[in-house]
Amino acid sequence: MAQRLRLTADRGLGAGNFFWHAWEISRDRDRPLLFHPDPTLPGWEDREWRGLSLNDIRLTVIRYAHWYRERGVTPSSHVGLYTRHGLFGLLHHIAVTSLGAAAVHCNPRMESRTASEYFLRTGATLVVGDGDLLKDLTSAWQASGASAPELHDIHALDTDAVRPPAPMTSYPHRHDADDLVMISHSSGTTGRPKAPVFHHRSFFIGKRERLWTFPSLRSDRLLTALPHSHSAGISYLSMALLLGIPTLVLDGADGDRVTRAVNGFKPTIVLGFPLTLAEIDPAAVRPEAARRVRTWNGMGDASHERHIRPLVALGGPATGSVYLDGLGSSEMGMVLFKAAHTARSTHYGRFIGTPAKVVRKAAVLGPDGRELSPGQAGMLGVRTPSVTPGYWDDPALNKESLLGGYFLTGDIVRKDTEGNWYHLDRTPDVIKASAGDVYSLPLEEVVLNSTRALDTAVVAVSDPQLPGSYCPAAVVYYADGVDRSAADLLSVCNAALEAAGLARLNALILVSAREDLPVGVTGKVLKRVLRERHHDVLSRPATKTVATSADGSPHRAADRTTAQTTTADRTGGPSAGPTAGPTAGPTGGRPADQSAA
Repeated sequence: MAQRLRLTADRGLGAGNFFWHAWEISRDRDRPLLFHPDPTLPGWEDREWRGLSLNDIRLTVIRYAHWYRERGVTPSSHVGLYTRHGLFGLLHHIAVTSLGAAAVHCNPRMESRTASEYFLRTGATLVVGDGDLLKDLTSAWQASGASAPELHDIHALDTDAVRPPAPMTSYPHRHDADDLVMISHSSGTTGRPKAPVFHHRSFFIGKRERLWTFPSLRSDRLLTALPHSHSAGISYLSMALLLGIPTLVLDGADGDRVTRAVNGFKPTIVLGFPLTLAEIDPAAVRPEAARRVRTWNGMGDASHERHIRPLVALGGPATGSVYLDGLGSSEMGMVLFKAAHTARSTHYGRFIGTPAKVVRKAAVLGPDGRELSPGQAGMLGVRTPSVTPGYWDDPALNKESLLGGYFLTGDIVRKDTEGNWYHLDRTPDVIKASAGDVYSLPLEEVVLNSTRALDTAVVAVSDPQLPGSYCPAAVVYYADGVDRSAADLLSVCNAALEAAGLARLNALILVSAREDLPVGVTGKVLKRVLRERHHDVLSRPATKTVATSADGSPHRAADRTTAQTTTADRTGGPSAGPTAGPTAGPTGGRPADQSAA
């Protein structure tokens, strides 16, 4: 408690110097904190891993900072980081920001041509990363005729970097509130990745609030499967260091790798984006590891009921565990809405809870910026000091993101009369049907519950009878190899959707490979790719894996916009309609476990 008080009272603490404050207040600087396994080794999950302590990190960071300073890095520099090695990425982030420079992070899964353009437009004069990734960058720059920044292999650098012969002067850098500390791109699911900037003070606001609420018992252990080049990855690793939580930094985190890491590390808290957590096989989690997990923490896009229920069944034998479902974005600097689900929860239907404390005000907005009434769907606007000050290279986008003093998150939401919020769609993914707007996320919730598929995406496809109008189609993904009929699944889905008062599907495409339901670098489904790939599905012959409406023409139910936004008020509960399938629970008022959360 005394250490947390010191952190809370220190107004100089921020995103640019968090490590040095953690080191300063720690009473056990040699305690192992950061663990980084090598998943290429056989049986890696059951090996003994050597953890880095705060003292280990300090010595490494000083070596790196000296190396950077020798190469001309100053407080005005932008240094690119492009590595699969999550621990190296964090250590270099600390070294760069400790010099007052800005770290420009790029996800290692990003296509090299896109990454090369991103580093150029964000002003990186030096890029450190994995050798093969740097080679691809060089090829992309040569092909475009662009001048390449200075490049250095991050693994060779670790060997070459030596301790300075004498203490470095003016180190660590003393940050001002508006100092730029990081540029970390958005997911890029709707096009070119945007480049939001993060400042010393504003990027720490959400973390400062959580100094008293983030779990940090001596027995806590954190596993983070987030992309560690992402702002969320940096945020949670900084919290772990500040609060002294032993943390496993897991690279390339698919569901199987996370499952094995849970078995080996036995964390109490598991962090990941929704797709990663959805891929975990609960049956493969060993009982002794399952009993340890108290919290699953998903963030970014809100998670689906189909993916939450299997995980909350794990944990203590009597109570299970908690799934903290968070909605946020790169630009927000932290999760803005959070809902807690347990094995007893019945409250789903795209429920995202209520705004976090850092949000001063949230509103459902119409196109003119007017606040809409409860039950109406509209754009999510927030006022929060944690929001990005803007985008590095796009002043016009900064202005477009503001409406009536609110920052537009790019989400479509609604709020009910009890103050509960629901996530309906991303603005580019709304389906412009002839009878009105159709929101894809409530449909996906029903499709997943009724089919028990691993994943799905509902997207707009062209209406062959009304040019310029669109119909909803679902791409449904199973990874188990079982033979199924798309027509049968379409009938099941449409019966469940009709019972929920939602728009029926006009087509269902059954896929058995992940590349047929492609995801971006952060694990979000690339709906724009699916729209392009299947735009004419209603004009093509049906097959065993592609089914269209039974009568060969699109269903045109009444105005589905109204159905999706007011069902809760008609039924007396906040859900967007009852869900179907064996895991569905009754709808109704806000249950006790949600209120407690």
